[in-house]
Amino acid sequence: MGKKWLLSIITIAALSITLLAGCGNRTAAISADLSALQTDISTFTVSENVQVVGLGEASHGTKEYHQMKAEVFKALVRNNGCRTFIIEGDFGGALKVDAYIHGAEGTAEDVVGEIGFNIYRTHEMANLVDWMRSYNENATDGKDLHFYGMDIQRYDNNKECLFSVLDVAAPALSKKYKITFSQLTDEARLTLSADILNKSKTDVLELLKEMDASETDIVAISGQTAFNFARESANTIYECSETLLSNNADYNALRDKYMSEKVNWFLQHGDDSVLFINGHNGHIGKASTSGYTCLGELLTKNIGESYFAIGTDAENTEFNSQDSNGNFSIMEVKNRNGLNSVLDNMESDFYYIDFLKAVDDENWQKILNGQQKITTLNVGISGWQKLLKFFYTTTIVPNDTFNGMIVFKKVYPTTLIQ
Repeated sequence: MGKKWLLSIITIAALSITLLAGCGNRTAAISADLSALQTDISTFTVSENVQVVGLGEASHGTKEYHQMKAEVFKALVRNNGCRTFIIEGDFGGALKVDAYIHGAEGTAEDVVGEIGFNIYRTHEMANLVDWMRSYNENATDGKDLHFYGMDIQRYDNNKECLFSVLDVAAPALSKKYKITFSQLTDEARLTLSADILNKSKTDVLELLKEMDASETDIVAISGQTAFNFARESANTIYECSETLLSNNADYNALRDKYMSEKVNWFLQHGDDSVLFINGHNGHIGKASTSGYTCLGELLTKNIGESYFAIGTDAENTEFNSQDSNGNFSIMEVKNRNGLNSVLDNMESDFYYIDFLKAVDDENWQKILNGQQKITTLNVGISGWQKLLKFFYTTTIVPNDTFNGMIVFKKVYPTTLIQ
């Protein structure tokens, strides 16, 4: 019997077992105390010791998760004085969003395309950005909102921020390093040789030394804040090259390490208000589920209980799945667990639970301290992968991974901007 034929039989058998198991895998709803649940997100708040609130999403291509990041952020603005929104998006690109919400020309639909990922080019994201712009129009001095990014996988917008400052305050440096970094572009980044990437790291370190030596002069012309962001943009160029040089096994760990350092940078250069960060569940969780140390685990080690992590999940997920060519199609997966089965006893189609509010409920503790298989969809999956839960679920112990969760019965695809 040929190897291909044998592999086909094994695959078909595995699919059959999975599908049969799925048909009989109906988790019964547990009679947990519903009074511990919250469905009015406008009343959401965190304790005074919290410095960073992280909201994860089980899928990037889901409307309700995009809308929920807006609702949680608005509640934090209202109830905790939060003024900073930080997304799993390009550091330099998000600065263009920040400029827009502070009055720069353009449209929200255009500017969300600068965040660095097509999954954010949605009307839901544009609505949030427009709300932030409207808020800032009436905000008093020092109480305005900011939109930032913590990811490090792009060059172009970071170079633009860097040189916009150096052009004015250090033109000789600007001219020199525009030539030096000319090969570092978003379009070419995945084809750059190791020699070019290694040289770029050396060049960035030299630039940082020269900027630090000229800090007083640059600050006198452009101001301290502009210098800080220009310097961090240069640092992001270094981090992008470093991650591109890493192998597949190290890439995710290095990326999360740099994202955690970005959050710490914002803590140091912010206004002492609560920071809101948003990304995939796998980044936001306080315990890693994918074999590498994630952003949330690093933040927990750094600031302890001052980091508050919220996860999301849904029993039925329709989402925009992006393929390797950048095209989107709507996929659907289903996954029932102890968390979403609670919704059988509720009129609402979602709930938020702060785990501390359920510590005295035996049934909730069974759910929160037991293993729960939750949905985990990144940018996309193929049609055949959705037949196997291995490809779109991960197992967590909720109490170990998050401080709370927002759980939906069913979620739907984002509204893409064409």
